[in-house]
Amino acid sequence: MPGSVETPLDERAVAPGRAISRSRLAHLAAIGAIALLGLFAALTEVNVVGHWQGLFLLRGRSGPRLELKDDLFLGDGSRVIASLSFSRARRLLAGGAGAEAGKPWLELDWDEAGGGGIVRNHLPDGTELVTLFGRYEDSQSRTPQGLFVGGAIPDVAADEARANQSGMAHRDSRGWHHVWCNVNEAIFDVVRRQLSYPSEWKLLGTRVLIGDRDRVVIESSHELAISGGPIRMDRFAYFRAGKPWFKLGIQITNTGDDPIHYAYTYGDEPWVGDFGSAAGNVGWTAEGYVRTEEAIDPVANRWAGVLDEDSGVANFIAWVGGDLPDLVYLANAPGALARGARAPLDSNEIFLGLEWSSRTLGPGESRSMLLSLGLAEIDRTGLPAIPAGAGPP
Repeated sequence: MPGSVETPLDERAVAPGRAISRSRLAHLAAIGAIALLGLFAALTEVNVVGHWQGLFLLRGRSGPRLELKDDLFLGDGSRVIASLSFSRARRLLAGGAGAEAGKPWLELDWDEAGGGGIVRNHLPDGTELVTLFGRYEDSQSRTPQGLFVGGAIPDVAADEARANQSGMAHRDSRGWHHVWCNVNEAIFDVVRRQLSYPSEWKLLGTRVLIGDRDRVVIESSHELAISGGPIRMDRFAYFRAGKPWFKLGIQITNTGDDPIHYAYTYGDEPWVGDFGSAAGNVGWTAEGYVRTEEAIDPVANRWAGVLDEDSGVANFIAWVGGDLPDLVYLANAPGALARGARAPLDSNEIFLGLEWSSRTLGPGESRSMLLSLGLAEIDRTGLPAIPAGAGPP
């Protein structure tokens, strides 16, 4: 009829049913969402422990389970499904944005409870040397806590193409270069003939003793047991702005009531230049290049390292304390020299190792070692050299 508004018959008929359908659909969606959340919870292991490096959803190590974490370590990257890193926000909150013009400076992001973190050393030439501690999984899929070189921030751990930035790494105008990898370190129980690794040692705690732009000093303390009683290990990392190395002090104390007999090893397959590759890597000492497996006299030589002849990047380790290692060696694999096979250094696991053997500590006694690790200088002829101040006095 003129002047009236008619509602079409199909709309009048369908409207009530449509409202019911939407209500039912919303109800079913809510049930489905709850079911999915329940399934997700049932299939997901939650490992949110207070590190707050981000939020990361990973595939489980086996089976259909998932893992939700608030941190990501080197070794986790291949399992990542989704990630949200807080790395940039953490740097801003720590005051790490912006350098003082023409002046070297240090940045520190350290998790005292978790026992890991990163030190960024901004060098006078505008390059950057980063050192990470306790941010990797070892071969037993365990994570060492404390001042053990190795690992990556979550952004790098999630992307294997960026692995050059792990462990100790140097950034110059060409990009990132790998300097040191995850440390190979162990205490050997001489009586039981057993090795004990850092991821098995109880973390007693960590502290930042000094944490400013000129100096950083960090302490981590550990406890482990061998035949004869418990051992306490106190470790100290000393950094100075602009110095392309740090010094690592290690004190081992017998806290038990009986003598203990142990040996200590420190080493690395550093993959200098590019993470995952020893191509172009050769050994070096103050006496020259080392191109075959051999023992290095730890008294005549107080440092050694690995040079990547392709990139011109070299590392070094110096034993600067009074307790010198009994054996320093370069080999194609850890312990290979002990088998007596001298061969060209041509494996992808070229290893630089130090060993302190047959040490004995009475109750309450301690021994201390001091190492210096970092980036070697390259002279005009292309030969590596230890930076001034990094070696023994």
